[in-house]
Amino acid sequence: MSKSQTKVKDTFYSQIYGFIKPYLGVIGFAMILNFIFSSLNAFSVALIKPVFQIIFESETIQTAQSSEFFLDNLKNQIFGSISKLIISPNGIPASLVNLSLLIIVTFLLKNIIKYIAVITTVKFEEGIVKTIRDRIFTKLTSLSIGYYTKNKQGNLISIIANETTALSSTTIASFSTIIRESIQVFLFAILLLSISPQLTLISSVTAVVSIVIIRIARKYLRKYALRMQTAMSNYTSTMQESFYGIRIIKAYSAEEHINNRFFSNTMSYVKSAIKHKKIITLLPAFNEVAAISALTFVLYFGGLQVINKQLTSDDLMLFLFSLFSIMAPITSVINNFSHLPRGRVAAEKIFEILNYDESIKSGNVRDITLNDKIEFKNVTFGYTDKKVLDNVSFILPKGKVMAIVGASGSGKSTILDLIVRFYDPNSGTISFDNKNIIDFDLHYYRKMFGIVSQETTLFNDTIENNIKFGREYITEEQIISATKHANAFSFISTLPEGFQTIIGDRGVQLSGGERQRIAIARALLDNPQVLIFDEATSALDNESEKIVQTAINEVLNEKTAIIVAHRLSTVVNADIIMVLKDGKIVETGNHKELLSKDGIYKKLYEMQ
Repeated sequence: MSKSQTKVKDTFYSQIYGFIKPYLGVIGFAMILNFIFSSLNAFSVALIKPVFQIIFESETIQTAQSSEFFLDNLKNQIFGSISKLIISPNGIPASLVNLSLLIIVTFLLKNIIKYIAVITTVKFEEGIVKTIRDRIFTKLTSLSIGYYTKNKQGNLISIIANETTALSSTTIASFSTIIRESIQVFLFAILLLSISPQLTLISSVTAVVSIVIIRIARKYLRKYALRMQTAMSNYTSTMQESFYGIRIIKAYSAEEHINNRFFSNTMSYVKSAIKHKKIITLLPAFNEVAAISALTFVLYFGGLQVINKQLTSDDLMLFLFSLFSIMAPITSVINNFSHLPRGRVAAEKIFEILNYDESIKSGNVRDITLNDKIEFKNVTFGYTDKKVLDNVSFILPKGKVMAIVGASGSGKSTILDLIVRFYDPNSGTISFDNKNIIDFDLHYYRKMFGIVSQETTLFNDTIENNIKFGREYITEEQIISATKHANAFSFISTLPEGFQTIIGDRGVQLSGGERQRIAIARALLDNPQVLIFDEATSALDNESEKIVQTAINEVLNEKTAIIVAHRLSTVVNADIIMVLKDGKIVETGNHKELLSKDGIYKKLYEMQ
């Protein structure tokens, strides 16, 4: 393994440890409980020996002679202590009663401990998954708009919903099971060694075979796990896009097309899942065959030792029962090891998001006030190699309204995205009062703006919560004032539930004009220093446009504002009108000045 691969691996495990660290105390407590449970489980199997001795030998259990083998001496001491607990001077029936009570108490304690251990384990497993989900969501909400233009939303949803679940079930839960079952394997192995090292060596062939099988299967498990993850992301993305675009699907009778696309995605997942499951299912099957083979060898050679008086019959029975008992935890360990590649793939997808280096960095300046002007100086920008804005420079004085017009694709909305720092320029600077906006704290900087866009984003919540979204400190009086300025108070008052009306997904229970007025009220609520209207009326009918435009005109008084519009009738009163063509400013002036120039603006105005 190269140094770079080792470094990546170390980083991967250090990040995993970062999520586990807060729960180390709970994990430690769970491990202690699991150790006690495993000890009681091994002890319950060990009680087979006194059962056989009492019933079939009909004599008092005697402590065996001292041996040079440490584990043999330990075994003799343990069974000697058991003898003192169960052997009664009143004979075999009384000893059987004592033995029965000991068995009941052992199993009762074992199940109580198991219950507490399971609950404790669930607490840290679900706690870790919650921490990971919260961290991913926090990271995603902190990323710039550019990240979302490069990644499918369905894929991101799949990672939060599906990959964290996969990580939980195939890694966190698997590690818990591996540790718990490994303790049982260890304790049973000690018991087996104490009875007969020779027979233990014969039976250990199973472990060697299992390790070889796991190493061979691991690369195939990882390959199919990656295919499962890709297919899962695809069908989640298709599902998300279909629900969002259900109107288009219905309008074009494209149900069969989108269904076939979804069916193809799910079939890819099924095929990969079947191949993945085939390997996972074969692993315990091979292991069981190997274990049973080892059991038969032990039965044969152990039987010979009993015949030759090298081993007592009760020790052979205890060995066989212990060997049979160790098979289940070994199978569980192997089965959970086979799940780890799927968890590794899920973790890599999760860390791909968490380790993403955000290009839009927040500055440190929090005291932000617009006193003079907003200035673009030689700004060039492109989403790819193609320029969208080419060496754009302009000044917007405080208290003035600037309108940006031009054909589709000329760069109008891009200017707005750059002002609010959804993106940063490839070159050039944007400044507020000669201070570069990249030096401003993003949270405080964006609070300066009130934004109304063409596609109004509303949530399936009350009107009140949509207006004060993210600003719980806002008072009822402020909400009412904002809705009155946005010309929205009158229609809200006519609704049965008023401000508490639930408006449905994306505000479907409201008309287009009503949604826009809610958006204007939301933009005005915190008395922003700069208002931005991005095609705010272009999707409305004439009547709704007039209502919304009236609301916009009312709120623009003595406000610094930028308006992007196709309909030039909505910008004739702007202080400055800037005309864009192919990412360049070709004309600047007010309405009268631009008409007198007999240029692009006049042609556009006359066409409309």
